[in-house]
Amino acid sequence: MDEAKETKDQVFTAPYLLATAVFLFALAIVEKALNLIGARMPILDVFPRQLLEWAIFLLILDIALLVRQMVENRL
Repeated sequence: MDEAKETKDQVFTAPYLLATAVFLFALAIVEKALNLIGARMPILDVFPRQLLEWAIFLLILDIALLVRQMVENRL
């Protein structure tokens, strides 16, 4: 039972990557909705597509880190 807990503690999770990706995704949705009605967010200077690309990149990075950690734990 202790080995399972140690393995679980060793798995790298990056909640900050996941949280940032979700935040960027939400910003992209809000920005796109505002663009549809002819407005925009004054704090953003990028297109919603770019925000989505950044969010996807962070999600892929998080998945890659998790897969790498899982492979290392099997060896």
